[in-house]
Parts: sequence; structure tokens; C-alpha cells
Amino acid sequence: MDHHTTWFSWFPGYQWLEHTLNDSYRHMILLPNNPTARYEGVHHVFAALMVVLLLMGMSFYARMKVRDLESALVPPRKFGVVAFFEMILDALMGMMQGVIGPEYKRYVPLIGTLALFILCSNLLGLVPGFVPPTDNLNTTFACSIIVFVYFNYHGLRVHGFGHITHLANPIGKWWGWFLAPLMFPLEVIALSVRPLSLALRLAGNMIGDHKVLFAFAGLVPIVVPLPFYALGMMVCIIQTAVFCILSTVYIGLHTAPSDHH
Repeated sequence: MDHHTTWFSWFPGYQWLEHTLNDSYRHMILLPNNPTARYEGVHHVFAALMVVLLLMGMSFYARMKVRDLESALVPPRKFGVVAFFEMILDALMGMMQGVIGPEYKRYVPLIGTLALFILCSNLLGLVPGFVPPTDNLNTTFACSIIVFVYFNYHGLRVHGFGHITHLANPIGKWWGWFLAPLMFPLEVIALSVRPLSLALRLAGNMIGDHKVLFAFAGLVPIVVPLPFYALGMMVCIIQTAVFCILSTVYIGLHTAPSDHH
């Protein structure tokens, strides 16, 4: 396989990262012992790093633009980096407040970071010659595992040992303990499936969307792909929203007051 399968292979540092990952992780799931899979895996790792660096640069720029109170209160006249962040965070915080309630601000940093990372990663796949990190299960599973650990941590923080006993008696009645031997393994399985479903849903939709898009773009590169690009952009936005909404719902379920938990 040709090393230059995406534009990433021309970027500074790509070859070093490729050799490092192949030498260190050739027997790991990330880079199976197969040349084709190894190179594809490196593309996704490099793409994720590029998205992170891009978001860091955008964040520093936005922070400089709103460094004083007056500029932070005045809405920007043109759509730019600051307006982009405001649009994403306004929609996100409104959704989180409706799902979680007054305590939603505690969870905004994680959900907001995931929203920006997933959205930018998805949109990167619409650019010909670039591979989105989110059409690789390693990337989406890493995001979903973070969410899984996060909402369980806050479930334990809010409810203590009750977060565990709820799995054995989700009904919350005294007679529910008689069903504990049946309910506990079922609840554990249902809980464990959540990160897998998040990862598979996001990766599967991104793989399918970008394959359809570039199949039509390869057949007729002019005019015909435009509706598919618009559809692809909608899919990128919708899948970001679905991942964040489900993550917020999981947080809300596990941090709800005891009488609703």
C-alpha cells in the first residue's frame, strides 16, 4: 500500500509518528499486524492529533478575542471562531440544562469538549484527501469509555454505594430485592453496553456517510456530489448531537435525586 493515501502523510511529523506507532504497537488492537491496517490506523491517530491542535489554536484565539468583559458581552458582528463557539455552547448548555437540571454546569467542560472534538473530526472527513478520526472504532470507543467512566464516577459521587445497589434493585421497593439475582446481571450488561453502542453508532454512521459521499464524488466530481456534501454535513452535525445528548442523558440518569434514581 502506498504511504501517501491521505494528505496527512505529507505533513511534518507523520513519518515519525508512523514508525513510532508501528514499532511500539504492532501487536495491539490499534495497529494490528497487517500493513494495510497499520497505515490506516496511523492516519486516524494523526487526524485526531490535528483536530486537537486545531481546537487548541481556535480556543486560544477566541480567548484573546474575549479577554476583556466588554468584548465578551458584545455579540460578534461576523460569524467567526468566537461565534462558532458561542453557537455550539449555547445549544449544548440549553440541552444539558433541560436534561440534567440546575447542576448542569458541572458537566459542561466534558460534554462541550467532546462535542467540539467530534464535530470537527466529523467535518474533517468531508474534505477530500483527509480521514476523519471518528470513522475509526478506536477513536469513538475512547470517547465513549471516557463518558462511561465519567457518569459512573459522578453516580458514585452523588449516591455513594447506592449507585451500585440500584443495579440490584432498580425498582427501589423492598420486594425488589427478591429479584436482585436476576436484575443485577441484566443491569450490569445494560450498563456495559452503553459505551459500545455510543462507539458503534458514531463510527458506523461516519464510515457509511463518507463512503457514500466519496463514491459519488469519484463517479461524477462536479455538481452531483453537492447534495451529498450537504447531506454529509447534516449527518456530521446530527451524529455529534446524538452522542452528546445520549452522554448527557446517561449523566442525568446516574446523578438524579435518589427518589428518581
